[in-house]
Amino acid sequence: MNRTAGQGGRGGNGCAWMAVGAALVVIAGIAVVGSDMTWLKKAVGGAGWSLTYEAKGADGKTSQAREIFYGRSPDRYKNGVSTEQVGPVALPWTQETVINVGEKARVEVRPEKGGVATCRILLDGVREVASGTSPAPGEPAVCEVVTSSVPEKWDAK
Repeated sequence: MNRTAGQGGRGGNGCAWMAVGAALVVIAGIAVVGSDMTWLKKAVGGAGWSLTYEAKGADGKTSQAREIFYGRSPDRYKNGVSTEQVGPVALPWTQETVINVGEKARVEVRPEKGGVATCRILLDGVREVASGTSPAPGEPAVCEVVTSSVPEKWDAK
């Protein structure tokens, strides 16, 4: 059997097999990227929710909070929420944070004496998942919600 130069002993099909193999790798990559990766996030850990806390004066007169307490997850690979404290704080006020899946997000706004405050917790800075108003002048506004325990899927409650 005579072989011509360039066939390399494969009968000329070496390039075709390489092209088929490359195509399979690309198709597998697209399938993985396009699929639901929730299982991977659960297995690896580190899944959290991007939340925004908001505080405002509710009565048009309240421009300051004595204190604001809010929760955040200090380590996305470990369960737990720590409480941060700021104050006095000018209103309106916002704070972006991350809360791990299945953990409680909470913000408490203590308005100035005689003031009325509101609070909200927003998912991804857009969707309101909790809100609250001071029950009486000078009383704190409290917002809290337990985050979804399923990464990338927040169930409406």
